[in-house]
Amino acid sequence: MDIWKWVNEAEAEARRLGNTRLAELIDRLPTVVTEDAHTQADALFPEALALARQAKSPWLEVFFRHWNLQSRIFHRSEPGEWLSESISLLEFAHREETRECPQSVCVTQDVAGCYGRADGPGWASERKAVVLETLSRIDATWPCFTCLSTEYFLGLMDEERFEEALAWLEKQEAALVAAGQGHKRKYLLGERADVLLELGRLPEALAAAEACEESTPSDHTRMEARILQARVLARMGRTSEALEVLPALSAVRATPAHYGNWADALVQLMKAGAIGNDANLERTLLELAGRLASTGAIRGAVRIEEQRAEAALKRGQPQSALHACARLEALVPRLRKPLGADETLRRLRTRAEALTSERPPELTESAAALLDQAEKGPEDVLRLLDAARTRWPGERATLVRAQAKALEQLGRGEEAEVALRSLLDADAHPTPDVVRELGMNLLERRRFTELHALVDSVLNASGDTPLRVEAYRLRARAALESGEKAAAKAPLRAMLELDPELRGTTLTLAALERDTGERERALARLDDAVARWTEPGPHDWDRMLVATLLGRWDVVRASASRFGFKLKGDSGPVEEEWEACRLRYTEPDGTFTEVWARRAGPVTARVVSIAMPDSAQHVGDTVAFDATPLNEGPAEGEEEHSWLYPVVEVLRPGRYSVFALDGVGPGDEAIEKMYETLAACGARLSVRTSDTYQLMTPEGEEVPGFFALLAVPPEADLGEVEAGLRRCAEGLPHPVLWPTLLEKLGREQEAEAQRAVAEEWEISL
Repeated sequence: MDIWKWVNEAEAEARRLGNTRLAELIDRLPTVVTEDAHTQADALFPEALALARQAKSPWLEVFFRHWNLQSRIFHRSEPGEWLSESISLLEFAHREETRECPQSVCVTQDVAGCYGRADGPGWASERKAVVLETLSRIDATWPCFTCLSTEYFLGLMDEERFEEALAWLEKQEAALVAAGQGHKRKYLLGERADVLLELGRLPEALAAAEACEESTPSDHTRMEARILQARVLARMGRTSEALEVLPALSAVRATPAHYGNWADALVQLMKAGAIGNDANLERTLLELAGRLASTGAIRGAVRIEEQRAEAALKRGQPQSALHACARLEALVPRLRKPLGADETLRRLRTRAEALTSERPPELTESAAALLDQAEKGPEDVLRLLDAARTRWPGERATLVRAQAKALEQLGRGEEAEVALRSLLDADAHPTPDVVRELGMNLLERRRFTELHALVDSVLNASGDTPLRVEAYRLRARAALESGEKAAAKAPLRAMLELDPELRGTTLTLAALERDTGERERALARLDDAVARWTEPGPHDWDRMLVATLLGRWDVVRASASRFGFKLKGDSGPVEEEWEACRLRYTEPDGTFTEVWARRAGPVTARVVSIAMPDSAQHVGDTVAFDATPLNEGPAEGEEEHSWLYPVVEVLRPGRYSVFALDGVGPGDEAIEKMYETLAACGARLSVRTSDTYQLMTPEGEEVPGFFALLAVPPEADLGEVEAGLRRCAEGLPHPVLWPTLLEKLGREQEAEAQRAVAEEWEISL
């Protein structure tokens, strides 16, 4: 059964009724979920749900709530917060008005997945039972057949019944083949790799994981497959390959569903000696376990804490092992069934306590040296503290700062805060170092209320200039971290009143004034900076940017001359042809778009790359950018390097309309004719055809495909452009289609005719 048919029909109906936003959300929400774009999913879901209810469509409500749970449970592992919603949706999906909705079947997976993420082994039998009941109501033609089959498989895996799990997969794959759905076996490749790994059949597991990565269009599944490959390769001793394929922590951090397998890959690499068993590993495992515990994914948190304790014992750090044990003591009672976790905890604690009697490392030559050591060897510093307090009783402040720094290096920020507050409470006149370290601790943990209270207490109690500068700096940073640019200006100005020579503060304040509508004030500040610091530098680049935004080309030219730039002309706008560069836009939804551009001057560029029609479009924009690049310089031996700059403002928007052309390759001569004809109409053609794009004629002959983007500036005549396309397509043996352009011109009948041809040729337009 095609459970997406009704979704496509609902989307088309929404468009027909003029509810284009609802139609867009029907299409967009599943995409951002499968791409792990969780911030976008959270932004879209409330609007989608409200529009579904406004349209009085219970089926769409089931659809949107299901995809929200897919994000929350299957990607972000948040069963604690979303269990009640999954049960509520299950009830809603079985009401009279929703029972026949094909998506209602998927809601069973949401509930089973929620219990599985909370404590998979503890709920295994119940999950399997509810999945089997639902599977009995569908057949292998349903897309959710593979999803539900996976949930039953996971129940078997949680029970460590690996042979049965593999047999189950093979049974479900056979059912797919029998139903004519054999191509869907690819959706079970990740599960196959997982169970083969557990069975020790490593070459087969690796092949399945590689096939999984190659066959999926989903970013989430591709990431899962790469992590699986790393786990297998590490066990095979092919550690360099494992390190190459394993995604970085930054890539998985937003998706806790990856944490368990990613941590396993990391631990296996540590056991193989490919990465260090050190404080970095300790901090990383603690972060992952803490996040899972906070979302209610208790079994996953327990497993990672056990791995953390084992690693700490292996490197001879009993304090870290005991810290893991303390966290396990809080987690194990939250499991539905301990299933041996309590016994594991007892064994770990016994081993850690036995290790504490071993002689700690040698003390450093001074308390200050211990503070320096806290960054490189934080666990050793914590083991030395008792002896250090005996050796240097008068160095309490230095030792507490060393303790706090070591704790922060290990990811234990709350404990570091307690240590630093003990200093603050004991000293009526704290040093700027203590205030800064406590403030940064609070800032990194986004404890803004406590941070502002700290700043207020310092400013109310002290007239010391360095201390007040530090307090204002923290207030400014808190405002910036909260996205409150305007609020950061007052503390920065207060800092400069106390110390006008603060260069970084000067540039930061000028940038904020620039971005919050005080551009003349920003330019005056930068003019003063140029006069104060006579050597050309960052203040000149910032000055050229603000002057460009104000149209003060005389100032742009003046600062450019300080660097030795030879600009054309003596006055007026700078419009030149410099090197290619890349630009990064920050879109309204907070996502980034990177484009190719040609620099037109020191801080201006014109966008040349054309984006897909359904993406953010910037072709033809003239922009002002911040000349501080976002990327590193060229690597040694790198011949083709381009700088990446952040866009500050669009000076002149391109406002191009972009349309897709799709069909059968017309041949080089015809494509060249298209380029010339469309350019004469003022439009730009960008051919994007790949060698692998092939189509089948209705008679079954394979022919090369053709895909291109057509960018039309606002001043061009769309009708003339379309007429040019028709002239180019006349006489071609196979179709080239442009229905969206016809729709833009209001020629719906011709557009429908082209879409009918596209459907016949299985062209996605």
